[in-house]
Amino acid sequence: MKALLPPVRVSPQLYASFERHARESLQAVRNLADDGTPLYFPDGSGNYPALWTRDFCYMVEGAGRFIPNDEILGCIDYLLAGQREDGVVPDRVYADGHPVYCAGPESQPLGSGPPTDNPQFLAKLLCAYVKLSGDHQALAQRMGAIMAAIESVPLSREALVFIDPNSPHSGYGFTDCIAKTGKVLFSSLLYWEACQRLGATCAAYEYHEDAHYWYERAEAIGPNLHEFVDEEYGLFVAASGDCKQLDIWGSAYAAVIRVASKKQARNIGQFLIDFYDEFVYHGFVRHLLAGQNWQRLLADIEPGAYQNGGYWALPVGWVAQTLALVDEEIARMLLADAAAEFDEHGVSEWISPSERRLQAYAAGAAAVLGCLQPAKALA
Repeated sequence: MKALLPPVRVSPQLYASFERHARESLQAVRNLADDGTPLYFPDGSGNYPALWTRDFCYMVEGAGRFIPNDEILGCIDYLLAGQREDGVVPDRVYADGHPVYCAGPESQPLGSGPPTDNPQFLAKLLCAYVKLSGDHQALAQRMGAIMAAIESVPLSREALVFIDPNSPHSGYGFTDCIAKTGKVLFSSLLYWEACQRLGATCAAYEYHEDAHYWYERAEAIGPNLHEFVDEEYGLFVAASGDCKQLDIWGSAYAAVIRVASKKQARNIGQFLIDFYDEFVYHGFVRHLLAGQNWQRLLADIEPGAYQNGGYWALPVGWVAQTLALVDEEIARMLLADAAAEFDEHGVSEWISPSERRLQAYAAGAAAVLGCLQPAKALA
């Protein structure tokens, strides 16, 4: 598997600030299920009272050392207990064990089917657990469930994740209110990454047949991801159908996981520098450039709010890593601004010039931390 872009080097003081926020957020979101299983909700405000698959994956990938290994595996099995017979992974599972498969309120789901990212996040989560614990048998024992989950993701002939324009539904969960259709970027990036991680994890423990299987799945999709590149700007677009718009989050993530070539990644980094003020506010990052909103929605979201123009903590680390390819000082400036926002207002899910939403948003705090490393030379 290709190595990720290197973490951004920051001062020990700045690193310690992000580390503290991640640790405190994880403490704030820990709750107990009715059966006693420790669950990690997305936020400490009580707004999301369930174990969300993708949010928990981000927590473990970025700050898993602050969560006991047995609790990580317990959450994985809590999610797997709700897996459907067709392989579909729950979007979330509540404290009473009730799984929900579609995004949005259960009585008014966002679109016609489940999000196209939860299987990938479950696979990545299990690989992250194995990396932390060394418990490779946990992966071997759950391989059938992971295979069924990945098989449930709808694909185009090019092996890219696909959403029917005539039957839209959520793709990537952090845009689950957005009706991206056709071939969709972020879920496709996650699909490639999940297969790569499964292949690498299996290879590390000499599960050779499984490793070969997953690497072949990754190779089938890898070259086709460049279909999303906008030739004029060099960034990746969010989808081939509805919402074929320059995707700031997706472009940075494509650079971080090295789907983008070295030249493409540097070009993305330069674009982000050139248009920095068009997507950054207090160190948080917008999905699209300023003045742009998503072209098609699954829910009525006011422009400038939430997923339709709000600024988020979650992708800050990816953007910083991509900026650092061109200018490390600008990357550290972004992170310092985000840390100042955390220190003054807490870890919000998203912010705008007129509001801040939720507190102790653990996925955001953990995701940023996972993209950093302390450097004594910067003290």
